[in-house]
Amino acid sequence: MSKLMDNLLYVDSHDSIKRVLQAWRLWVVGALVGALIATGVYYIVPPLYRAKAVVVVDHNIEDAYDIPASRQFYFMGRETRKLQELAWSDETMQILSEKVGGISVQELRDEILSLSQPEDGGWFFYADYKDAAMAEEIAGAWAETFYQQVLDGIEVSEYLVTIRAEIEKLYAEDKEYSGGEARYLAEQLHPGLEESKGISPYVEVTLSQSQNLSVQRVVPLSIYILAGSFIGALGLALGTIFMLRSEESDVFLAE
Repeated sequence: MSKLMDNLLYVDSHDSIKRVLQAWRLWVVGALVGALIATGVYYIVPPLYRAKAVVVVDHNIEDAYDIPASRQFYFMGRETRKLQELAWSDETMQILSEKVGGISVQELRDEILSLSQPEDGGWFFYADYKDAAMAEEIAGAWAETFYQQVLDGIEVSEYLVTIRAEIEKLYAEDKEYSGGEARYLAEQLHPGLEESKGISPYVEVTLSQSQNLSVQRVVPLSIYILAGSFIGALGLALGTIFMLRSEESDVFLAE
């Protein structure tokens, strides 16, 4: 072992730190050993699989609000938060749990699902699971459930908008309301309010990817190898420095 270390540390210097820093063989061996160990860990205890489904969301902000451009950012953020809450809502999670079977709502929220949304554009629905096929099923089912929940919310919202428009029209025409059509429309409005998810009727959603999804490991093998190489090289170098310092201390005490 001592002969091997001498070969790795073949540098003409008595400074232990300088010897280690200039010993390129030592760094290469440490990196190779670390990469091999990391590869073994990857295959023995592999990371979870991750599947990604996609729903395209278009708020049509330019048509939805007759407001200055400086105020559109506020409305965009508000509508995005509504959709985000819908994606994580109890109703959505319960439907998803029943679809995939055997996985509780708490597990879905805390351990499996993650969402990436850029307001307008593709919303990414991720599912991390130990089985690739199950990860794909969960991600696809979540995207499909969200898509249907948004459509249901938009239908109710369009219904409310229509009734409100009719009531406003009646008031504008200055009609009598006692026992009339306005009261009837107002009575229709209240049940709809109870069901409404508050989704803007201008929102357009498209189920872009929910089947035959891309499934990959959460952390690829290359990251394991890179991290293992770095840790192996640095670890061997530090260990060698401590060993050389210990030997120097022993020599000093012996003298």
